[in-house]
Amino acid sequence: MLFDYWDIIKVFFDWLAESAAIMMVLSGAMAITWLGFERKRRGSFTKKKAEEEAEFNVTKFLRGMSYLGLILGIFVIWSGVMSLILDISPSFEYARLNPGTDGTGEANHFTSIFLIVIGLAMFFKPISDLPLSSMLGLLAGTATAIIIALLVPDWAVELIAGVISPKWILVIIFIVVAVIVGLTAKFYIGTLQKISKFMSWPPIAFIVMIFCFVQGFALWIWGVSIFGLNLL
Repeated sequence: MLFDYWDIIKVFFDWLAESAAIMMVLSGAMAITWLGFERKRRGSFTKKKAEEEAEFNVTKFLRGMSYLGLILGIFVIWSGVMSLILDISPSFEYARLNPGTDGTGEANHFTSIFLIVIGLAMFFKPISDLPLSSMLGLLAGTATAIIIALLVPDWAVELIAGVISPKWILVIIFIVVAVIVGLTAKFYIGTLQKISKFMSWPPIAFIVMIFCFVQGFALWIWGVSIFGLNLL
């Protein structure tokens, strides 16, 4: 039964890698929820910032779709990365019209790269207000301390105990790893969150929505890219 589940999961993720065009269409659908959510939160279609600490009411549907974007973002990133690395066509029709050197089709590099970017924006949007870098730092410090406690042999623990308490060693390691990982993650996550906020700004989200639908359906139904060429 376990192997059956793994087979289903493998088939699903293989399908994701082969369905970049469908992921583009779903990304366009997610951009629609950004339009509704951000317009409600900001109180305007063009306002760049929401009212400071203002409470706002939003439908459960829009809020739920926003958090669903976190999961969809993972799938979209996977589709973009795997199609780019494995040179997989975004749709069967695109593969038919662009057979490539081996006759099995080729990736549309622009679509793959765009999916990675939009997927990251989806993933970080619902968690933009969470202290994610601190959480990652705490998880990394805890995991490191646990691994060291499990791997260090008893004779080494006794040797260290003659100089300093092993508990203090673990505490120091936990703090050092947590701080380093937290500060490093804060820099990179902050940049990604800024990209996510920019792409969810209603005017930009509207452009993203139109582009995703046009490019997605063009690849899916007609097997053509609106740009007509690859970047790589």
